Amino acid sequence: MSSMRPTVRGSAPGRMPTPLLRLLAVALTCISAAACGGGDGQAADPGTNAGAADDPGTPADGAKSPLIACAALAGKSVPPSSIGLPTSGATITSADLIAAAPESVGATSVTRALPEYCKIQGAILPVDPAAGPIKFQINIPTRWNEKTIQVGGGGLNGSIPANLAAIGSGGSPISGAFPPDAPYPLSSGYAMFGGDSGHQESGTVASWALNQEAWVNFGHAALKKTHDAAFAVIRDFYGSSPRTSYFMGQSQGGREAMEVAQRYPDDYDGVVATSPLIGYTAHVVHKTLLATVQTGEGWIPPAKQAAIGAEVLRQCDGLDGLIDGVIGNYRGCAARFDPLQVAQPYAAIRCQDGADTGNDCVSDRQIATLDQMHAPTRFGFDLANGWSEFPGYEVGRESAGGWLNTNPQPSQATQPALGQPGATLSYGIIKDPAFNLVNFSIAAYKDRIIEASAIIDSTNTDLSRFFARGGRLIIKAQGSDYSSNPHTMMRYFDQLVARFGKEAVDQHVRFYMLPNGDHNGGVQSLPAGTAQPQYVDLVRMSTDWVEKGIEPPDAPIVSAMAPLPPFAVNATRPMCRYPAYPRYVAGDAREAGSYRCTAP
Repeated sequence: MSSMRPTVRGSAPGRMPTPLLRLLAVALTCISAAACGGGDGQAADPGTNAGAADDPGTPADGAKSPLIACAALAGKSVPPSSIGLPTSGATITSADLIAAAPESVGATSVTRALPEYCKIQGAILPVDPAAGPIKFQINIPTRWNEKTIQVGGGGLNGSIPANLAAIGSGGSPISGAFPPDAPYPLSSGYAMFGGDSGHQESGTVASWALNQEAWVNFGHAALKKTHDAAFAVIRDFYGSSPRTSYFMGQSQGGREAMEVAQRYPDDYDGVVATSPLIGYTAHVVHKTLLATVQTGEGWIPPAKQAAIGAEVLRQCDGLDGLIDGVIGNYRGCAARFDPLQVAQPYAAIRCQDGADTGNDCVSDRQIATLDQMHAPTRFGFDLANGWSEFPGYEVGRESAGGWLNTNPQPSQATQPALGQPGATLSYGIIKDPAFNLVNFSIAAYKDRIIEASAIIDSTNTDLSRFFARGGRLIIKAQGSDYSSNPHTMMRYFDQLVARFGKEAVDQHVRFYMLPNGDHNGGVQSLPAGTAQPQYVDLVRMSTDWVEKGIEPPDAPIVSAMAPLPPFAVNATRPMCRYPAYPRYVAGDAREAGSYRCTAP
């Protein structure tokens, strides 16, 4: 199919007004507040950085004003006809005008200034009363730029996304990539909203997933329902629909971001997915199978992780041209530990005679577990969209937390400590939380695996509708992420290019890899643990691409930055488009100019 050129939607956001225009803006804001019964007559300061010359989203002086008071929204309802999937409608449970807040500098972090905004909370009612409501929240700044960002969830969801006003260092929209000096989207005029996906259970008890409507809501339907309910509320509040719409999410929220581009493409102009948990069914199956082989001598205790991590660094640290405790050449390193390519990847740390003789070596049974971590899991049948295997994991950060061994050691006496993957499999896929997952096998649950895959996997490469409307998708994955497999995202992207061709994909998609990064986007040199560049404003990259037609660079600069003003930058590095990696060439290793994005 033909691919559209970049499309600019709406006017480009303006800069902070001059003093005269600022007075006019204050007057208009006060008039708006009085007319809608909100505030105390004082204009909301959009934030100390909201007017910086490089701010991509400061609302223009003519920003949209509400038609009614914020508080007047409470008790209003949204009819089922306004929501594109079956529901019993929605109700607004509260609406509160939140005063503007100045920047607050703490001991270890800063909360940037926030504008006055209307905080709206509501519930979307299910068709099946046993399914429970989808709770949602919308934050709309009084000076609204007529654009929205829907924020994805995290884990198994169950709560409203935390970053709908101030944005912290973890979670959706872009987790650890969000720079501490970047303006919040709310301060730049964007309405922010998100939901709990239809349940309110926290942790790893997922009894809600036993209900089919709630399970489908979690998989994808709640995203559409929340979007449509939010747009209906905004239309009631402002008299018009948003002109530009985004979805941004991390981890489970990253999977949700990929899901909306695939399943609900007409609703979004821009999508950002970080650490996307696509291929979710195979992911949780793989994690469970790793637990089943660690009930006996195949278990890898935490005390052995340092030796394994040191061996990976020994073989891979220099593959990017620099010995610095960071594995930059992620594909080259993964190949060295792929048991399908290398017969004995861990030969150098194999215990004598293959027996377990201490924490500085690994036994033959433990090597078999390591090989299973990095080898593909083949199902013997097709999951959704023709996927039939789960690719092995990448390598790196073995000595740090969040690796692939199961701790404590799994046994027949209790459920293995699998967290989110275990809860997803027990409650959502096999629908039997009493079953001990150490006895799990793929063959015994084939039908349920196939059924779940169609709901939660988000692996459909047919983005033709998203491309046709000029949609823009930015994806970021980390090379040493063990909570969402970067190889799965690489395989998806390769299939996307095979389907549409590189030229068409380049018009609409950017996929970046951050080598040696963890699930939340942090990077440390090991074993020292020194912070490495990780910050990059993907929010701005997305809004610039959609609203101004500015294509994201092939190698955006990531930085290591102090968390407090003046936000001193102490290191930079390029973040390369997949499949390239940042290879050290010459010069100061803490300067991005010393690296070149290099094909593997």
